[in-house]
Amino acid sequence: MSAGQSRMALWALLFGNLVIGTGVLLPAGMLNTLSADLGTDAARTGLLMTVGGIVVGFGAPLLAAFTSSIDRRVLLCVALGLYVIGHLGSAFASDLNTLLVLRALTVAGAAIFTPQAAATAGLIVAPEQRGAAIGFIFIGWSLASVAGIPLGALSGEMLGSQATYALMAAFSALGLAAVFTVLPSGLKVAPLQLSSWLAVARNRQLMLVLLVTLCALSGQFVMFTYLAPILRDAYGLGADRIAAIFFATGLAGVGGSALAARHVGRLGADRAMMIALGAVAVGLALVAAGWGNAWVFLAGACLWSAGGFAGNSIQQGRLVGIAPALASATVALNSSFVYFGQSVGSATGSQLISGGAGIAMPLAGLAFIAMGLACSVLAACEGRAAKA
Repeated sequence: MSAGQSRMALWALLFGNLVIGTGVLLPAGMLNTLSADLGTDAARTGLLMTVGGIVVGFGAPLLAAFTSSIDRRVLLCVALGLYVIGHLGSAFASDLNTLLVLRALTVAGAAIFTPQAAATAGLIVAPEQRGAAIGFIFIGWSLASVAGIPLGALSGEMLGSQATYALMAAFSALGLAAVFTVLPSGLKVAPLQLSSWLAVARNRQLMLVLLVTLCALSGQFVMFTYLAPILRDAYGLGADRIAAIFFATGLAGVGGSALAARHVGRLGADRAMMIALGAVAVGLALVAAGWGNAWVFLAGACLWSAGGFAGNSIQQGRLVGIAPALASATVALNSSFVYFGQSVGSATGSQLISGGAGIAMPLAGLAFIAMGLACSVLAACEGRAAKA
């Protein structure tokens, strides 16, 4: 591929991640609307995020193992096709149980797309550019927070959840068209052998890095899943201000991702990840200390969003850098741990919010982040020991 073709392919993958990220996070953005439309409380409606995390967590490595022989363009288009079908079906669903089943189908597309887009990016650039390319396409996830989630929240409030799901189906179709048009055919990854999975399981450093991902995402999703009802009930904010906070935190996430992509090479992945987790921890601590003050909440949420999204891209490159030969397996597993973290955090938040939104939520998130920091330090120590 020429440099221009590679650049266009990376932009298509970035746009695909924007679609995927918007769909994954959409229920959180319109949780208040969904609860009202379905006649359920926030704790039960939040199961949409929990179920999604479980499906992708288990599905990503399994699908990576069984789809290695499929052309990457075909596979990524199938993933986005599941998004089209799932969101279109959700537009006609009238009860939570039906939505949960459709959610499981829909996020199977995310289980395929996110890790395989990262693996595909590694096929279309030079080896020394892989880390930067993976970081670039993950900016799509940050953009989902900037535009997709706030617009989804406003659309849900103005048009209702069913119309919003229909719009999401159309958006997914655009992503499918972009990937099909720009990505070349014939791209395939090396088959994942059982030995690859065993090698990852035996590598203490890799497993510790994956635990960092699990803890980091758990800590963020304790709060993020229930952001809309928290801001409504504990802060008294309306839909427009809630959407504005989603927008501001999304911008912070894009900034964090951009800073990470720019400086991770100079800082090193271990140090950059410590800084990212530190930002999340400070942000959650600030929210807890200033509970009830919307401006303090905004400042804290922007900090944790910047650190959280930066950490997502750093972790991908960190794993590839530790064991390049195992990249296909570790990228798939990292996606699993991202969604397991989403599920653990959402389930924890569900238990806490059922008693009313309170300071226990940011404190629980902070506890998860502290565990992630500890795992990150241990992983860095393992890396230094291996080089000694």
